[in-house]
Amino acid sequence: MPSLNGEKAVLFGCSAAARVGGAVFVVASDEERLQQLYYRVDAGISAIWRAFRGYDLRESVLADAASANEKLSGEFPPAWLPREFVADYSRLVRKLFGALPAAQSTATGTEFSEIALRAAECLAENVSPARQAVEFEQACQEDAARILSGDGPVEESAVREIRKRSGAWALEYQRLVRPR
Repeated sequence: MPSLNGEKAVLFGCSAAARVGGAVFVVASDEERLQQLYYRVDAGISAIWRAFRGYDLRESVLADAASANEKLSGEFPPAWLPREFVADYSRLVRKLFGALPAAQSTATGTEFSEIALRAAECLAENVSPARQAVEFEQACQEDAARILSGDGPVEESAVREIRKRSGAWALEYQRLVRPR
């Protein structure tokens, strides 16, 4: 994976959190309280996506999302998803929120990559339908890095493309934990 820094690393982190969050979402939807916590976390991630499209990043939304992230991580039943997987999702989100503001971020794509790969490894080892999670995550990361590669600032078309792909990848993570 090429080295991603600054805004590109934050976008890479958004993509990773959205992808891995797909598995958390589909399982959290079994219980209203967990589903609401997930939605609050996702609102923070969505706010970051919107900020890359020129909207103001509201600190109150991020603060609420960060609070929900800590609760979700602590309250998620280990029988539903491995505790380590949920903890890695929470780490991704925490790292993402801590990488703001994006223009001054010192986070790297490698930092987000390592957490997401660790989450995928945990999923592959503990959830039988998800045995291909590591290969899938690696392919997603390569594609995301390709979208974000190049010199200069992040182009709006790249933001749209990685956002769209991240949504599709999140659906695939849902299928990994809840195959049809």
